[in-house]
Amino acid sequence: MPRRLANLALLAAVAALLGSGVIAWLLPEADALPLYATHRVAGIALVLALVWKYAIAKRSLRRRGVGGRGVWLGLATAVALAAAAGIGLAWTAGLVSFDRPFGYSALNLHVIAGLALGALVVAHALARGERRPQLTTLVSRRAALRGIALLAASLAISATLDRVALARRVTGSRHAGSFTGNAYPVTIWSLDTVPSVDVSAWRLRVTGAIARAGELSYAELASLPRRERSAVLDCTGGWWTEQLWSGPSLGELLAARGVADTATSVEVISMTGHRWSFDRALAERAILATHVGDEPLSAGHGYPLRLVLPTLRGFTWVKWVQDVVVV
Repeated sequence: MPRRLANLALLAAVAALLGSGVIAWLLPEADALPLYATHRVAGIALVLALVWKYAIAKRSLRRRGVGGRGVWLGLATAVALAAAAGIGLAWTAGLVSFDRPFGYSALNLHVIAGLALGALVVAHALARGERRPQLTTLVSRRAALRGIALLAASLAISATLDRVALARRVTGSRHAGSFTGNAYPVTIWSLDTVPSVDVSAWRLRVTGAIARAGELSYAELASLPRRERSAVLDCTGGWWTEQLWSGPSLGELLAARGVADTATSVEVISMTGHRWSFDRALAERAILATHVGDEPLSAGHGYPLRLVLPTLRGFTWVKWVQDVVVV
């Protein structure tokens, strides 16, 4: 395959991996299903396409030596690629998980390596940019057949892996136990420290486009109708758990306080500053959980109050909720 066409194929695979990986985090799981499939296929295509890239890089090193322009940048890119692809394949095969072989999730390491790869690929492309020949002159019958074969092989391998890698959800997350109360992993999205909460002084503030803005104590929240919901918490750290969550309904709380008809979104803010904004209709389906199973939330899991919003990934389930702002 011509050098430029092979490089463009690799660039397209990396772009597809980054785009599908990041955007899938932000969407409800049902909407993100095509992106999860795209991510797997693009990852396999990237690994298979390295056969062509290896031959290109080998010739280039022989011609220019290790002191050539952009060589060290290319080597750094290769290391990041090997790390991202290697960990991703090991995760799919079940060789690594969120709790082994490190105390830190291997999937997080995969994400970090992938983001580093994206930055290095951009830098490498700028340093080794090629303007000629035109792309249309490179698409020969032989190159087209190779491209079709690459895509077909990627789809076939992805389908095979989906059948044998049964111990994970479609998101890639592995089971960390269910209906266990507080006995599931503690992961903090923004690396905040767990706050120390004096529940007698803590207040939930409800403000914004609402008729009766104000504060509620923990005791006042506990006196509201308690709703229960069994929901899956799927963490981007690579684990999932299904638990029975309970607490007041956010939609009922806002309705009782007179949310404005013109309101379109709801922002939920943690004591630590972590925040996430939701479409109003989606936010009104949430529970402000005070309990998991029959237990009050532990400090690491968001005591005294955390957001529970099924279908969204765990980093949007804001812990240690202190403010609800209607916009």
